[in-house]
Amino acid sequence: MSWFREEKLSFVQSFCCKVLKTGDIPRHIALIMDGNRRFAAKNSMKTIEGHTMGFNKLAQTLQWCLELGITEVSVYAFSLDNFNRTKEEVEGLMQLLRDKCERLLQERDRKSVV
Repeated sequence: MSWFREEKLSFVQSFCCKVLKTGDIPRHIALIMDGNRRFAAKNSMKTIEGHTMGFNKLAQTLQWCLELGITEVSVYAFSLDNFNRTKEEVEGLMQLLRDKCERLLQERDRKSVV
């Protein structure tokens, strides 16, 4: 399974990328992961499901960055305040991070072999 979706951008997404490319594109952007827990609560989901959906949106956003030529992205995903959350939520977030980092490393290794 790839880190990024293998499908192409939709017509609207592709059009938006082309419009954005007519101006200056930054080489680096920073993203703050925020609101996943609120999203889960608002949609009657388990908290970890909200965090997982947030990661999936991050992966989609990174795909857009590739399409736009943005070569560096910093992601702020966990602050010290987050350690004040329930043990279950912190452990769930740490497991999600481990799983996603492992997947990223596997994809990197697979692409470096090809």
